[in-house]
Amino acid sequence: MKNRWIGALLTLPIGVLVSEAAYRIAQPSTGPIASGNCLVLALGAPSRPDGTASTLQRFRVEAAVATLRQRHCSGLLLTGGAVRNDRIEAVTMANLAKTLGVRADQMVIEPSARNTWENVGCLHGWLRRAERVFVVSDTLHAQRAVRYACRQDSRLCGTVLNAGVVPSLRQLWWSFPVAAWQGAVFLRDRIAFERNPAENAPLCGRVKKPHQAS
Repeated sequence: MKNRWIGALLTLPIGVLVSEAAYRIAQPSTGPIASGNCLVLALGAPSRPDGTASTLQRFRVEAAVATLRQRHCSGLLLTGGAVRNDRIEAVTMANLAKTLGVRADQMVIEPSARNTWENVGCLHGWLRRAERVFVVSDTLHAQRAVRYACRQDSRLCGTVLNAGVVPSLRQLWWSFPVAAWQGAVFLRDRIAFERNPAENAPLCGRVKKPHQAS
């Protein structure tokens, strides 16, 4: 038993270092990218049961709003259905974005997506309209969404871009398990899905249409 505890204590810092390195490797280029006709896509995360924004939602929306302003984009896409509870993720995120100064007419709410694949698939039409779409989450999650967009529609390969943020060390309590999950999903995709082109069609939850906030 003692050896197991020692092994766990030795393994944990190695895992943390690996996850931190992975976030930074996935970090987008800092080179200049012209804004033009662009949108910002904030990937969904579960709301709290009372309908208030969770830590992950707040992280993603705050980063998305900052990107919206830095890139001078015309709109913010918020995606996510009621997955973990009866609260629609995109609605909670839109309410938070409003408190951060984003106007309702700048936001598109997508209320059906149940996962990252559907986050992209449900907004396929909007992604096709823009010259560039900046995807915001942590860098590993954003990079996965970019891969999904490219797999679903090769025309999006150069226009949907990773604008993810590297979590700070203060956020290690959630960033470490998230990095582990993203690594597992990456392996799953490589083994089970990416070899089968039939799995690449855009999908969208209950097929509710995205709508502009009011």
